[in-house]
Amino acid sequence: MSSLPVTLQALGSRTGLRRVLAAYFLFVFIFFAAWLAVILFCYEEGGPGLAGLAAVVQLLPAAIVAPMLASVGDRMPRGRALVLVLSGVSVACGLTLLALLAHSSVAVVLLASTVVTTTLAAVRPVHFAALPQLAASPEELVSANAMSSAADGFMRFVGPVVTGVAVALAGPWLVLLIAMVFGIIGALLCVGLDLAGPSGEEEAEGWRAALEGLVALRGDWGSLALLLVLTVDFLIAGALDVLGVAFAQSVLGVGTEAAGLIIGSMGIGGLIGAFGSATFARRRVLAPIITGGVILEGAGVMAVSGLSSLGPVLVVLAIGGMGGALTMVTGRTLLQRATDNRILTRVFAVQESTTMLGAALGAILAPFFITRLSPATAFVPFGLIAALIAALGLVLIRRLDARAVVHPLETELLRRVPFLALLPQYELERLAASATWLDVEPGSVVVRQGEPGTEFYVVGSGTFAVDIDGVARPSLTEGEGFGEIALLHSVPRTATVTAASAGRLLVVRSADFLAAVTGSEDGNALAREIAAARVERDRG
Repeated sequence: MSSLPVTLQALGSRTGLRRVLAAYFLFVFIFFAAWLAVILFCYEEGGPGLAGLAAVVQLLPAAIVAPMLASVGDRMPRGRALVLVLSGVSVACGLTLLALLAHSSVAVVLLASTVVTTTLAAVRPVHFAALPQLAASPEELVSANAMSSAADGFMRFVGPVVTGVAVALAGPWLVLLIAMVFGIIGALLCVGLDLAGPSGEEEAEGWRAALEGLVALRGDWGSLALLLVLTVDFLIAGALDVLGVAFAQSVLGVGTEAAGLIIGSMGIGGLIGAFGSATFARRRVLAPIITGGVILEGAGVMAVSGLSSLGPVLVVLAIGGMGGALTMVTGRTLLQRATDNRILTRVFAVQESTTMLGAALGAILAPFFITRLSPATAFVPFGLIAALIAALGLVLIRRLDARAVVHPLETELLRRVPFLALLPQYELERLAASATWLDVEPGSVVVRQGEPGTEFYVVGSGTFAVDIDGVARPSLTEGEGFGEIALLHSVPRTATVTAASAGRLLVVRSADFLAAVTGSEDGNALAREIAAARVERDRG
């Protein structure tokens, strides 16, 4: 698998990444197609005013309810949560399909479609919280993030095109039928994913669980700044739906076909940019790359105001889309690195809410700027907003880089311990980040039999003698761990370990060790099996 390009490494995974990515691909089509089909329905029924109202009505409830729905990803195994939310999307699409086929009133259809967008809002947070559990390496995680953003970019262009054709051929009901089927297939793809459930701690439910994502972010200015920066792409996307039509008609003098190309061009740029972003997302420091992507996106949008032909407009917007993809891939990667896994879904749910609010705000501001300025110069304020947010966010986002420093040496050493090797990559990295080094001199007693145990140790270098009841046991060398018996069974130390030579130990605190090991069913089972085998051996 390592021979694959970085962007494609997730395709070689044997952990279910391919199935989850396929399900996400189907989800993104539903995301961009289902709500647009309803907007087109409303446009036919009541003109642009009703269509604009439909866009906002579908987005705002989803933005409010998303954190509560998505919190299921922190209260059950995330594979099961994906099945649940994708099944909910399929059911909601089916209800909207029935409303359309029954020729129900606009209010009924709009109510049913709002259920669609609300259930859709729960999928993306669970998806991006599940990826770190499925990725077997940092490269696989970056690849999965890149391919997810590539799906966003591809469907941001293809979804509206397919929707337009389907509505023209048969009506919006055909789009909802396709969406319902895709939701069912996506849910089936996620059945049987081998993902550990949450810890045994009591979990909050309902709105309390939803608010925990916000509470966790209180005072975390780095994460808040990152969420704001990630919202820029959706703010511009929401505005472009309106700006693209006005610019095509008033400046270029062309029809809706060209408007569709203008709106979709950022999606093509996003598709290209997502694949190129994987290399950047592997770096340790991501804040400058994230903000640079926002500035590039804003510059592409601003450049439209000085153009008067379709070709150059499509090029500069595609370049802007590349910048947006760069920001999304690196931004999501940094958020995954820096956020506690126990609340990761809820934090991504907050991000989903802010992005939907951003899209709604863009759709509201675009007509305002068109009226106050012109269809051409209305692009400029959005580019300036992007640049301003990027500049203000850079200093704060740097804090996340400092918090999410990767420790490759420590991670690799922990991976050499058999039961720790079964842990997900993000857990190993979290253990490595919290672990400390201890240098010992020859003759130093590291742990003494009968004393309480508060740490787990992995030998980084040197040789360590083991003594049980005065009887020498096999020595410990590099890559071997000790101290887990006392921690797993809550008993005193069962052996005395003394440095036979100068050496170095990686020390993991009891709380961090138990949180990581007991959070993985396989790791916990193997750790207890090894501990029991050692106890039995020592008794013999």
